[in-house]
Amino acid sequence: MPDEYLPPNKILFLQNLPTDVQQEQLLALFGQYPGLAEVRMIPTKKDIAFVEFVDEATSTVAKDALHNYKLDGENKIKITFARK
Repeated sequence: MPDEYLPPNKILFLQNLPTDVQQEQLLALFGQYPGLAEVRMIPTKKDIAFVEFVDEATSTVAKDALHNYKLDGENKIKITFARK
């Protein structure tokens, strides 16, 4: 099943991040939306991260608002629901 069609859940999977992105930047960006629980960076893969919210409803709002957001003014962030 392609990532775009994964069922909603409270964890978002971010791809195409700038390789120099900092956890604080993602906390500030996703912290604009209620219910942010955690941002998990992947040390060995700098261009991906997981963002967890308290529930599916809050993760969906953030996903819809920030999918294709240009964090560095250039690369669009791809946001999908994480695989369970």
